[in-house]
Amino acid sequence: MHVEISIKVNGQMVKTHTAEVAGTLEEMEELTHALGKKAACDALQATVNVDQSPRPLFRKPARTCVTRAIKAAVSSGLTGR
Repeated sequence: MHVEISIKVNGQMVKTHTAEVAGTLEEMEELTHALGKKAACDALQATVNVDQSPRPLFRKPARTCVTRAIKAAVSSGLTGR
């Protein structure tokens, strides 16, 4: 089976991924999943390349990045002490 994923940004073709998918259902699923991940990466990169407006690289963290699980592990002596 021939699978093709085309990526357009602002109406312009950026990239086309094509693959032949065959085999067992599990193999077909793995191949299409990998093809989708490649397409997602290329779509993200294309949108970053097109949009040159200044923006932070990462979102700002909440008050603290520490979760309750981490606090519990640290306070219970997960370090072996």
